[in-house]
Amino acid sequence: MKEKYFYIVGAFTTILLIIFLIIPRDKRSPGWDYMPDMRYSKAYETFSSVDFFYQKENGKYDTMSARLPVLGTIPRGYIPENIEDKTDEGFLRSFCFKNEHQGYNQDSAFQNKYMEAGEVLKNPFKPTDDILAEGKELYLINCKVCHGIKGEGNGQIVELPDGSDGPYTARPPAYTSRLPTLKDGQMFFSVSFGKNTMGGYAPMLTPAERWKVILYIKDLAGLKEGVTPATDTTAKKDIVAAVVKP
Repeated sequence: MKEKYFYIVGAFTTILLIIFLIIPRDKRSPGWDYMPDMRYSKAYETFSSVDFFYQKENGKYDTMSARLPVLGTIPRGYIPENIEDKTDEGFLRSFCFKNEHQGYNQDSAFQNKYMEAGEVLKNPFKPTDDILAEGKELYLINCKVCHGIKGEGNGQIVELPDGSDGPYTARPPAYTSRLPTLKDGQMFFSVSFGKNTMGGYAPMLTPAERWKVILYIKDLAGLKEGVTPATDTTAKKDIVAAVVKP
């Protein structure tokens, strides 16, 4: 009889112990997991640490699981499949044209790359109503805050509604005075990688979207397709003449 009670008490105690282990004691504890390999993936979580040193940078090893792709890697689907686009060398170059500088370095090599972009990059789009409408939408989202709704360099962080200076004190030049001196490829390079105090938008806009924005800002500046850009000197003379003209 005593042996029977011993087994009953032992079984009851075991059940209580299992319940105690399984049920979490607070909301932040998952409790005891049976077969945890079925609950937790063996794969690394993005940006999590790993148990071995893999890559050495600046004299130190890091343990980040996500590795940088090989330099020059082009993502799947990045280059368009349309046969007309794939045979347009000037357009394809805009997908592969790189700023080879680390950080925001605008030295002479950067300027050389900027000038090269003006020669080799060509806008594949024409300023149709649909293209300009899409370019306008992208412009209002990404550019208006600095350049203003009409491209006059008076965006809401540059100039406050009362006309006083905003928090961003570097006023961009008006499109009507600046864009006539630039080639399409130079505009694309500036939009992609930044210029002076403007940051680059390559991470936010696809090459096609950047080209559409360029068509829209040229439309704001009153520029027509096929017009050869003036040199900086010529443009400045034209601006001065317009100012002093009675």
